[in-house]
Amino acid sequence: MEQALIVNLDSVALRFTPDGKVAVVDAIQAVSNSDSPYSIWENLKEEHPEILIYCEDYSFQGESPVTVINSNGWERVWMLLPDYLSDPDVI
Repeated sequence: MEQALIVNLDSVALRFTPDGKVAVVDAIQAVSNSDSPYSIWENLKEEHPEILIYCEDYSFQGESPVTVINSNGWERVWMLLPDYLSDPDVI
């Protein structure tokens, strides 16, 4: 069985599934340096629920399940993030 991969970027642990999906909140934190990656993700899901077709829940080494996203979904999130990062109520 393949193991998940964890990459540390500065102080952010970026978790990847064995098949290459990334923990979406980790990725948002890594690229935004926001103190509120969960808020950004929640707002993004609420305003763009279609993004969830690219997501699934995954448990990393016995932890509670987290949402992971494939590369096509991350590309969409990446394109939407600037709108959320410029909103002072979100970051």
